[in-house]
Amino acid sequence: TATSSVALAQVPPDIAEGIRKIGPINDPPGTAKLYAPLFADHKEPYPNVTVVRDIAYGTDPLEKLDVFTGAPTPGAPKPVVIFIHGGGFERGDKRRPGSPFYDNIMLWLTRQGMVGVNMNHRLAPKHVWPAAHEDLAAAVRWVQANIVQYGGDPDRLALWGTSAGADLIAGYLAHPQFHGPKGHGVKAAIMLSGYYVKGAPAYFGDDPAEYEKRTSTEGLKKATIPLFVSRTELDLPTSITQGDALNKALCDAGRCPTYMVFKDHSHHSQNYSVGTTDTSVSGPILEILRKVK
Repeated sequence: TATSSVALAQVPPDIAEGIRKIGPINDPPGTAKLYAPLFADHKEPYPNVTVVRDIAYGTDPLEKLDVFTGAPTPGAPKPVVIFIHGGGFERGDKRRPGSPFYDNIMLWLTRQGMVGVNMNHRLAPKHVWPAAHEDLAAAVRWVQANIVQYGGDPDRLALWGTSAGADLIAGYLAHPQFHGPKGHGVKAAIMLSGYYVKGAPAYFGDDPAEYEKRTSTEGLKKATIPLFVSRTELDLPTSITQGDALNKALCDAGRCPTYMVFKDHSHHSQNYSVGTTDTSVSGPILEILRKVK
């Protein structure tokens, strides 16, 4: 049976109104203006958080990642979460100078007792399939080899992606060609507002036969880890149809994910809300991350 549900609205009313005014379109700057004031006191260096930026996990200038670690705690190493930005495989960045996003997600993870890894990857049209998928595989290998020195547990890794980042996670999990000798190495996957059936032709190509092989739905049906799939009430039309379609396909195969529709949120506001008092998105995600054993 489907585990679809609508997250209880906790979006501040003035922000919810602003999101509705913007509507179901792609407007990162307009959406960021609604949330940036809530992060006015977020200035580096962040208190009690160690940030190491632009660690190379490959040779391309875009093959870089940031690691965020909170204050050391006694006991076992911490779970690790890799976050992958959106941008249709053609644009996007782990962080823009002067912006609190997506450091907000990293800082929130450290407050939950986890190590945050924020990655960039090679982009189309210069780098096409399977470059970004190979990059995620390389970042996973980097975590497996190096995260212990940052207080992380390489065997307790979750992936969290938004838009194209969600599609990238789905494809990585779905295609064993990207997995190492121990498999994909992931204990849970969080996929927000992805395009799973019809992604970016600039990256995936436009040959229908090849395209079919490169999509993720069939491979995801074999996934045995917890999958969290979501879209928002005011999402881009493609994210709505494809999120619903992926949920149905997995449920029809007897592999229902946790599926949520985030009320009062848009394609971008869901990520910008993480770390604020609006826990409508971060709360359900935390429930999944807490299961990473």
